[in-house]
Amino acid sequence: MDTERPDVDDSREPAQTPVPTAHQGPSWRATLFRHWLARLAATLMRLTHLAGQAWLRLNLRYIGLSLVLGTVMLAVAAYLLSGFYTVQPGEIAVVRRFGKVIATLRQEGLRYRLPWPIETQTIVNASVIRRESIGLAGTGSDQSGTPLPKLQVLSGDVNLVAYEIIVQYRIREPAAYLFNINDAHGQLVRDTVQAVIVKLSGSAGVDAILTTERHALQQDMHREVQTLLDQYQSGLMVVSVNLQKAYPPDDVADAFRDVASAREDKDRAISEAEAYGNTIIPKARGEAERILAEATSYATEQVDRATGAAESFTVILNQYEADRVRYGEEVTRFRLYWERMEKILPRVQTYIINRGEQVNLRLLDDSNIASFPPLPGGSRR
Repeated sequence: MDTERPDVDDSREPAQTPVPTAHQGPSWRATLFRHWLARLAATLMRLTHLAGQAWLRLNLRYIGLSLVLGTVMLAVAAYLLSGFYTVQPGEIAVVRRFGKVIATLRQEGLRYRLPWPIETQTIVNASVIRRESIGLAGTGSDQSGTPLPKLQVLSGDVNLVAYEIIVQYRIREPAAYLFNINDAHGQLVRDTVQAVIVKLSGSAGVDAILTTERHALQQDMHREVQTLLDQYQSGLMVVSVNLQKAYPPDDVADAFRDVASAREDKDRAISEAEAYGNTIIPKARGEAERILAEATSYATEQVDRATGAAESFTVILNQYEADRVRYGEEVTRFRLYWERMEKILPRVQTYIINRGEQVNLRLLDDSNIASFPPLPGGSRR
């Protein structure tokens, strides 16, 4: 710290030098000149001392003012620079001006807002998938720190069913999430899921919940939970709802499992029967169509053959009527009979003899000689 020199008492006059007179001798001029020189030197020294003190006071004041101004400028610069902030990938910044939301910035990078208290920003990580477990004992706690109990709900047929559900969700609208709800420890999501499962369970029977309607119940739960969160304007989006387990109370769990196993066996048997039916029915239909086609073809063939035979008989009958008139009835009948026998026995050597006449053939025994044409009664001769 600079110290000032003690001020010189300006009221004190310099020592008076006696002014020489002419009666003091011939050197009075030199003495008078030295006297005035001494007075001038004292005056100059006094003026120099006063100027130095004034300059020192002025410098001290200027340095103090400069320090104050520099400090103020640094404070203002730091205040203005406090408005810069960074948005990381997956984050969303919500900017407020005097508490009112004026912008929602989703693009990452360096951003600027007016310094506090004019504007403030809240950064929310919207890419994080949050997870809540409902009905799993010992997996979480509520706002008071109490462990969450099991979730047991009455079904439509007044049976108690326990559920274990896992919900995954993320923030879709940061402004709505920050200022419309108070989702401490995921309480809103858990309450919403419980309300939806109570509603859906009351419209279905316990057998359907435990067996056939489980997948449909999970899909309906996803849709209803999202609808209810949208009505709350929560800014949350449900990613998935997984119905981990739906089971009866422990006292009747074995009976329910037996019933479920019986239903599964029934469904399996029905499925196998339907599969067998789907395999055998097309084969039977094909066989029936084949038999029907063969019968149709055979019928057509027999009809055509009968038609041809009838037409041939008509031709033969007409020829017989003409030959009977020309050659006689017996001759015509014998000729027709002979022509037919030639067709019936094409490889047999035939001999024509008179009725009742015996013929001895060296190539044949007597026992093999038959009358031709056959005698009435089939007797041999």
